[in-house]
Amino acid sequence: MTLSSERLDTRFSEIQIELAGLMETIKIRSQLVAVLEPVRVYLRLAQHTLTRLGESVVDRPWALQKALGARENDLRKLLASSLDTIVVANTKIIKIRSQLVAALEPVRVYLRLAQHTVTRLGESIVDRPRALQKALRARKNDLRKLLASSLDAIVITDVGGRLITANSRALDLFGVSETNMKKFTINVFLSHGQIPYFGGHSSAFRRREGRHGECKVRRLDGSSRVAEYFFVPHFLPNRHVCRFRSVKTAHVKCVAIFNSGQGNDSKPAQQRFRVPQWKDLKK
Repeated sequence: MTLSSERLDTRFSEIQIELAGLMETIKIRSQLVAVLEPVRVYLRLAQHTLTRLGESVVDRPWALQKALGARENDLRKLLASSLDTIVVANTKIIKIRSQLVAALEPVRVYLRLAQHTVTRLGESIVDRPRALQKALRARKNDLRKLLASSLDAIVITDVGGRLITANSRALDLFGVSETNMKKFTINVFLSHGQIPYFGGHSSAFRRREGRHGECKVRRLDGSSRVAEYFFVPHFLPNRHVCRFRSVKTAHVKCVAIFNSGQGNDSKPAQQRFRVPQWKDLKK
């Protein structure tokens, strides 16, 4: 009897321990349920969202296909209407092109002529300096020949009146040598104002109009001679030329010819010859 009571007590203690463990498990489970309730709600919402997303994913290809079909129809209509517009525009472009070709034909001809003209002008510009240089050399040679062969005194001065070139008769008229000639100006031998417009301030001077008349030439030895002059300003760039003819010498020669004139003519020499006058020597 005593043994049975001890077993019962032992079993009862075990049952109490098991009940205590079970209560602890129930308590923990309640806590887990309370903790996991938000998770369950979140999972339910997630399941609902995924369901809707799956439905939209399934429906979207059909919607896209429908939209693409509508867009394709719009493009067909646009192309059909644009084709007519393109044909009309192409016709207008062809017509305008023909008009432009017709309008630009004179311009093309003009440009061709202008190109030919410019080419010839360029060639002439290239050749002109050579031609001018050749002409200047020929002019200088002619001038040297004229100075050497002239029976009159000829001098060439610059714009300031300084002697540049003179022939032998001019050197004899002024009484200077060729080496000292360029040291003097024309004013040394001519008093101021004897040759009008020599200063170059008149319109006649600028137009290169020649002047002629008589003047008195002062030689370096102090003597003087009356001479007829013919002055041309700027016959070359920055060069003046003046020709002098000794009137006294020409008159003496004519008188000598008059006095010594002999011949078989029965008329006296005074009737066969006429004494030249000053106005005749000016011609």
